[in-house]
Amino acid sequence: MKNSEMKSVILENQKLKRENEDLRRQLAETKTNLQTALSSVSHEMKNTLTLVIGNSRLLEQEQPSIASGSRWKSIQSDLLHMRSFLLDVSSFKSMDQIRLDRRLCDLSAFLRDVCRSCGGWFDGSHRRLVLSCPDTAEVLYADTNKLYQALVNLIKNGLEALGTEGTVSILLRTGTEEEQKRIGAETAVIEVKDTGCGLSREDMENALRPFCTTKQDGTGLGLPIAKSITEAHGGILSLSSEPGKGTTAALLLPRLPSLYK
Repeated sequence: MKNSEMKSVILENQKLKRENEDLRRQLAETKTNLQTALSSVSHEMKNTLTLVIGNSRLLEQEQPSIASGSRWKSIQSDLLHMRSFLLDVSSFKSMDQIRLDRRLCDLSAFLRDVCRSCGGWFDGSHRRLVLSCPDTAEVLYADTNKLYQALVNLIKNGLEALGTEGTVSILLRTGTEEEQKRIGAETAVIEVKDTGCGLSREDMENALRPFCTTKQDGTGLGLPIAKSITEAHGGILSLSSEPGKGTTAALLLPRLPSLYK
């Protein structure tokens, strides 16, 4: 290659490098601006919503008969849904800067506590929550508050997929050889499996994308939040599903603290 051609290639590479750096900077600025806007909007909406909920409760105290109307119940349901959505938005917007308060915990005992907390959502007959884990202590180095948030989102998703009947099962097991290779260490796996409607291939592709949901009252943030929390722990969230048979979300978590960020 001639010197002139070599110089031309070098200059072109330098130009492409500068363009890539500019694009990365623009993307970072756009992301920051979006997060700032999202934070501002959700903050204002939460303040307004708090006032509306408070005034509606005062109105109900002043006029108790209003609570018997179907429209009033619908209004209250919509307000609670909006509050849930804004809480999800608040959680999601801070996921990139997630900080973990890690400590050693007994994963079996922790999962029993999670199931006790969520047990009230299930009637125990038509819709059941079932836990399967070892009786012995299963040690994990984790932020149990964040992990609780991830699991509650997954259990809630499973419950909503059941319809009028079915089961959400929580299984704690040791990772397979292949799963441990993916994580690069000894791995604990928490599976949240439902016997609900399942997901189509297209829905599976979009399931972990923020704000993508097929549910009428869904926020589309439950799975992305669970994914972010799992990844912050150095783990992987994997999904498998079959239409008409249900969905399984598996949290693959390294047990050793040295692998955490």
